[in-house]
Amino acid sequence: MTTNNKNNFRLKATAAAIACMLGTISLPSVANDSFNGVVKGTISTTNNINAAGATITVKHKEKGITRTVTADENGQYTLRKLPIGLYSMTISKPGFETVEEFDLDVKLGSAIVYNGVLINEGSDIERISVNANAIARIDTASSTAGVVVTDSELALLPVESGFNSAVLLAPGTNATNGGNFNGSPSIGGSSSAENGYYLNGLNVTTLKTGLGSISLPWEAISQTEVQTGGVSAEFGSAIGGIVNAVSKSGSNDFNFGVEARIDPESLNSHHDDLFYRNGDIYSNSSDDEATFKRLSVWASGALVEDQVFVYALFAPQRNDYIAAGSNSLSDGRSESDRWFAKLDWFINENHSIEFTSINFENKNTYKTYDYDWQTDERDGEGTLGTTKTGGDVLGLKYSGLISDDVSIEVIAGRVTDQTFNTAADALPWVGSYLYDGYRQLSNHTSSTITESEFTRDQFRADLMWSLDDHSFKFGVDYYDTHIDHQSTQNGEGSAQGWWYVETATGSDKSGLAAGTPYIDQRIRRDFSDSHVKSLSFYAQDSWQATDQLVLNLGVRYSQFTNEMSDGQSYVDVDNQIAPRLQAIYDLNGDGESKLFATFGRYFQPVSANMNIVQGGSRRDEHWYYNTDALDIDGHPVINADGSPSRGEQVNYFLAQSGEGAPGSKASANLKSMFSDEFTAGYQTEVFEGDMTFGVRGIYRELKRSIEDADLQTVLQNWYKKQGIESNGWIDGWILFNPGSGLDVNYDFNGDGNVDHIVLSADEVAQPQSERKYAALEFTLDGAVNDQININASYTWSHLWGNTAGLVNDDDDQADPGWTVSYDYAGLQDHAAGNLPSDRRHAFKLFGSYQVTDDLVIGLNSTLIDGKPINKMGIHPFGVDSCAAGMPWESCPSNTERGHGASFYDENGNPSPRGTAGTTDWVAQFDLSASYTLDLFENNLVLKGTVYNLFNSDTQTTVYQNGTTTNDNGDVVANPNWGMTTDRQGARYVSLTARYEF
Repeated sequence: MTTNNKNNFRLKATAAAIACMLGTISLPSVANDSFNGVVKGTISTTNNINAAGATITVKHKEKGITRTVTADENGQYTLRKLPIGLYSMTISKPGFETVEEFDLDVKLGSAIVYNGVLINEGSDIERISVNANAIARIDTASSTAGVVVTDSELALLPVESGFNSAVLLAPGTNATNGGNFNGSPSIGGSSSAENGYYLNGLNVTTLKTGLGSISLPWEAISQTEVQTGGVSAEFGSAIGGIVNAVSKSGSNDFNFGVEARIDPESLNSHHDDLFYRNGDIYSNSSDDEATFKRLSVWASGALVEDQVFVYALFAPQRNDYIAAGSNSLSDGRSESDRWFAKLDWFINENHSIEFTSINFENKNTYKTYDYDWQTDERDGEGTLGTTKTGGDVLGLKYSGLISDDVSIEVIAGRVTDQTFNTAADALPWVGSYLYDGYRQLSNHTSSTITESEFTRDQFRADLMWSLDDHSFKFGVDYYDTHIDHQSTQNGEGSAQGWWYVETATGSDKSGLAAGTPYIDQRIRRDFSDSHVKSLSFYAQDSWQATDQLVLNLGVRYSQFTNEMSDGQSYVDVDNQIAPRLQAIYDLNGDGESKLFATFGRYFQPVSANMNIVQGGSRRDEHWYYNTDALDIDGHPVINADGSPSRGEQVNYFLAQSGEGAPGSKASANLKSMFSDEFTAGYQTEVFEGDMTFGVRGIYRELKRSIEDADLQTVLQNWYKKQGIESNGWIDGWILFNPGSGLDVNYDFNGDGNVDHIVLSADEVAQPQSERKYAALEFTLDGAVNDQININASYTWSHLWGNTAGLVNDDDDQADPGWTVSYDYAGLQDHAAGNLPSDRRHAFKLFGSYQVTDDLVIGLNSTLIDGKPINKMGIHPFGVDSCAAGMPWESCPSNTERGHGASFYDENGNPSPRGTAGTTDWVAQFDLSASYTLDLFENNLVLKGTVYNLFNSDTQTTVYQNGTTTNDNGDVVANPNWGMTTDRQGARYVSLTARYEF
């Protein structure tokens, strides 16, 4: 008995020592493969000798694909270009027992580290103990931050479909409130137009604005990686974050499935209406209705076993809705017959080709009625309107293993996105700002008639080469986006335009005395047939500097051009050199904890949208009239043609002529927009390796931006100094780098001579762009026990500066690079402060609880601090940028109001950005329950999800204009300042039934 105890103790001690040794062996350094899976590790023996020559074979459990590699002289191995999914693994060597692993889950983005120990044949050491810690939870070769979520994980959670919802699971990400922002989130303090989205290696970022991704059929997405920091050199053209996904594909077994989803109106809640302080309605949300339905049908299988696989999805969806206003109501249907197809051909063990095809067209048909919100009654037959959006994706990818040490990948594709609308009537948009805010007077179906097509052709090639302690990666990518766009205002004849009913300030373009009501007819025509092109190269070395230190040393070079319709470049920026550096230190040499630090520089190109609003042909005219016949509320009567009743014309203003040359669109010394990022952190296994805890510090700084501005004032100053007649007004909307000078060539004053105008930074007198983000993130994720998995995070962050970036969700202007921030110097006075996406505290918790084998409860909850509130007003004359003797002393910012208001209160005193408080904390609690039934020997899964379980209606935005103009033209306090203008979405229920066979 004593002898047996001693032997048992000896065996266990030996096994424990071996298990410990698994973590102390050095790991091979290998650059992660962004679009495939990687398995790596070190094989050793029980006497701590590296098992050089050991054979490692993995087999995809669904596709039957095998991949074999031999451990090098250090016992290290790497398997690249693996399709994601579950694998079995065998490790063998003569004289040793074979090691088997049956469930190796290969995911996107980071490598699976499997360190195996070979046991001498005939040994009685306990194998379970030896293999206990073979799979490492921490990747000590990378410090890219973020999360990876799989479709199977999301199926158990109350998370909406789409990349934007997946992004919000990651720490350091926030939702934006802009209704035109496509739901695109902010990542790491960046604006929502500064992220990049990829699927199967193809760039699927929205083509026109960069706001989110194209609308993909979500059922086809297999895994989604959200990179929030420490992004490697292979990704560019984004200073925010990267969303990288891979789709589903076929297997050897033929699979069929169907899922039906309905979000019924009968189970929806609606928040109460919002009202102005005088009792007029602001938002009629209580009368809105919506029922959403989606049917997903898919089939997959092998056309040739172990070699050729196909996956096909048809996912039609429909949303029947009623969107109610105060005096109009739209009753419509949005429908999309989206589909997805993928073909994979594994030519042999080392070479494969995959083809991806997607269609994401959407059609919205609606009728608009005259409507009385108080009685909930429609009037008339309604007018019909139609809009169409979307397009298709074609992609081809080749992956090849040239040798055990060299692999290549080539990706080519085209993404097309179209938008056009038709209106059943020719009624223009008419809005009145005469009394206490905005009132719509028109009953139009579409205010603008648009037809556009954006096409992005893309190509990228990547090469990976392993050499001793180095893993090199080289690549090139090229994009050519073609813009074909034209738009103009609705309305026929003299009724065409956008009609603003306003009150003169005495210094606006109407020329009328302060306090006089007037009508502004704006006719803006846009045209562009142009290109945006970019070319980038990168190189990266993942260097195992010591047994415990990995250095990832990367650099990216890029250049881009934005062209006009005649092929001339109005933006041409090169020599963008972006270092990407990471240092990762295996703290104890056991692979269970790491320290890391990163530095990265990221460049942001000028968006394709700017080819329309800046580089395109835009003619923007304003015709000013006196008012005429008024209704009982004092607003103009609407004529039969839809235009407002108006008197004589009193003025005319040509804001943009539609003409121009590259020298009039952007400064010749224009430099690229870029941001620097520093991170440092620590990650470790906790609770016996079942969970990981991490802490990360982040500092990001926008070092330079590209902005549009109306620089007419400083151009006029130049003409005056030269003694040249400037004809009173010039078109001075120019792209420039704030804080820098100006170099332009154009006949701005219309005298027939091209003028070369060079102004210093002091003469332009616009402050340098500033946006800084500091954060501290704490994370905890993993298995609490066999039933509970969680991912929890807390983020403290601070975002401050004088510009939100490409877009600003305060004013819902979804024109990247075309924000109002730098339109006039006066708008930058006291503009430095807490920015719109500043959220000081954010708590996130999501996870699942396996109640029984058949029942799973899912949770997704957030508690987030409110956003800063401003108190905006009219810029007073004679102070700050408008002071006498300053370049901007004429003070064009004095006439700006609405979204262009300045940081002054009603008394003309400074009201710096973000100093008027914050909105309320927002708590969101989503809950789901999934139940699995056995039906005809297959699984039927029923899932119910409740979003915003407690139907919280916390404010998310407030009215920020602190001033208005009274009947006498005086600037006075706006009674509506601070009122709630938007809230978190009301509770709704989603029901799904899923059956696979």
